Amino acid sequence: MSEAPQPAPAAATAPAGAVVPERNEGHIRTPLDAAISQSGYVIGWLIFFAMVFTVYEVILRYIFNDPTYWVHETTVFLVATIFSLGGPVVLASDRHIRVRLVYDLVSDRTRDWLDIFNTIITFVFCVGLTFAAYIMFTRSAINPAGEWQLERSGTSWNPPFPSLTKAMILLAAGIMTVQSTWHMVQAVVRMPRPIGVVLALAVAIGGYYAYAWLEAGGLDLLMRPGGLGLNQLGIDVGTYVLIGSIFLMLPSGMPLAFITGLVALVFTFGWFGASALPLVTARVYGFVTEYSLVAVPMFVFMASLLDRSAIARDLFSAMRIFAGRLPGGVGVQTLVVAFFMAAMSGIIGGEIVLLGLLALPQMLRLGYSRNIAIGVVCAGGSLGTMVPPSIVLIIYGLMASVSIADLFLAAVTPAVILMLSYMAYVLVRCFRNPELGPPLTAEEAKIPLEERLKAAWSILQPATIAFIVLGSIYGGVASVTEAASMGVLATLAIILLRGEFSPKLMQQAVTQTLNTCGMIIWIGVGAAILVGVYNLMGGNRFVSAALLGIDAHPIFVIMLMMGILLVLGLFLDWIGIALLTLPIFVPIVVALDYDPIWFGVLFAVNMQVSFLSPPFGPAAFYLKGVAPKEISLTDIFGALLPFIAIQICVLALMLSFPGLSLWILG
Repeated sequence: MSEAPQPAPAAATAPAGAVVPERNEGHIRTPLDAAISQSGYVIGWLIFFAMVFTVYEVILRYIFNDPTYWVHETTVFLVATIFSLGGPVVLASDRHIRVRLVYDLVSDRTRDWLDIFNTIITFVFCVGLTFAAYIMFTRSAINPAGEWQLERSGTSWNPPFPSLTKAMILLAAGIMTVQSTWHMVQAVVRMPRPIGVVLALAVAIGGYYAYAWLEAGGLDLLMRPGGLGLNQLGIDVGTYVLIGSIFLMLPSGMPLAFITGLVALVFTFGWFGASALPLVTARVYGFVTEYSLVAVPMFVFMASLLDRSAIARDLFSAMRIFAGRLPGGVGVQTLVVAFFMAAMSGIIGGEIVLLGLLALPQMLRLGYSRNIAIGVVCAGGSLGTMVPPSIVLIIYGLMASVSIADLFLAAVTPAVILMLSYMAYVLVRCFRNPELGPPLTAEEAKIPLEERLKAAWSILQPATIAFIVLGSIYGGVASVTEAASMGVLATLAIILLRGEFSPKLMQQAVTQTLNTCGMIIWIGVGAAILVGVYNLMGGNRFVSAALLGIDAHPIFVIMLMMGILLVLGLFLDWIGIALLTLPIFVPIVVALDYDPIWFGVLFAVNMQVSFLSPPFGPAAFYLKGVAPKEISLTDIFGALLPFIAIQICVLALMLSFPGLSLWILG
């Protein structure tokens, strides 16, 4: 996956155009934000209980042949609560993905104005979402006779989780409305007094006239079918306006999740009327209660535990022992460690930060070329998009309605090819010029047998975690979601055996999981709303007709899709790209008689390219946060160019020879 369990510590100082999944310099923190952040310490523990329940179900089903009836629904409810309440927590700490192209280039005064604009936009989105969530909740909690009657699941256990989940969505939206209101007030207050007073009066007068307009019949206008008449534009012009609106607001530094969500709400109002708003929150409810997504917080939790323990650090130290006196050997073993780490958690970002702390200083100390050292860390850390259990593949499987286990199998060969290609590049460069990657000296290569045995044990531990996760999937013991829970349990067991377990470690891991999931899922929520509205407008049929109408071989249509994804990857986060494009692209792929599993592999390789590509490649900013001060972003992006070229070559290879990924499926 592409998001870090923990953002790079120095990314807040990233230059213009940085995609910064953390605190915005202009973020206005209020006492309410502090209180909500503190609540995250409690909310995060829900993921631990969801893991325990899931493992309990696996044990009862496969060991005692006594499956439960309540675990599935309880787990989905707990995770949906984490997803929902993660929104206010992430807003409080400002860990949303932002494109700060304009924000970082302008003066401080202009940033103050952008802060006001962003807080107003956020407020409007939160108010609209709260109103829609209120309608959805009341319909699920009050029967036609006007009596309270909570909607239930309809299963043999029949809990009221549907209504309770909708209540969580309403609660989250309401809290974010209060937060954004406070942020808006604070943004106005911190302006120079004359300007602040004028703005406050303008807001008050505008609010009064808006209320008066609604009282005078404006609400009826909004509620009528057809809304504000945007449907008169037609789907072709409407598409250009919708896309243009998103890209117009993106550079301002506003969270991507709120931009897509607001555009969706505006088009819902304008195209269908306010009566269609429940369709918006229905998309939110359907998204946060999708069982396949339960695997996401589980894998993030596992990555957070690995990040807090010394398992990955010891793995790197152990692999270095076996690097030997091979030119470029430490670079090669760093790539192997990155592959191992990806197979344990499927999370990117955290891997890059960890390798940047462990491997980069080591290679620089040994005299490695700065370009090779940087490229190995970022490219190796990005393997998580391909190596099972990749969260990129999990989201794709969910969106494309294909087997996630088959996607994992199909991605193995391309992932290995990528790793071997990186290794070949490093080895060829270092064999031709050993000064680029000096081998270990004879003295350094002499390792006592005891140290080698200790190193083997350090390798066996993460290998066991990866085997439990992937082995339980392909051994038919557990689903992907259940396997993720088994992986968390295995990680906790190894941490206990190593004597590293502590309440502080657990608290940090669950809090980190909540923040990361809130960032990921709310991008997904915004994109899911937008895609749902656009499809209701007829956008999927419009795009499908345009692409299928191209008078060329079908493979050129696939190539065009790849080009679109590469361009979007320069500006947007992968999960936003997935949720915006896959509902449209996958049906076209199927209509062209191509295998959606193969297309999923292409998508994952494409997203790996986007993770390195300037100007917004997140890998560069994660590494910059932990790299020595003398290494600039220009140095990092320059070092990544050969590895980006390798990724594009592998993408072309997978595109030209589908059998390379599909042969393993038989």
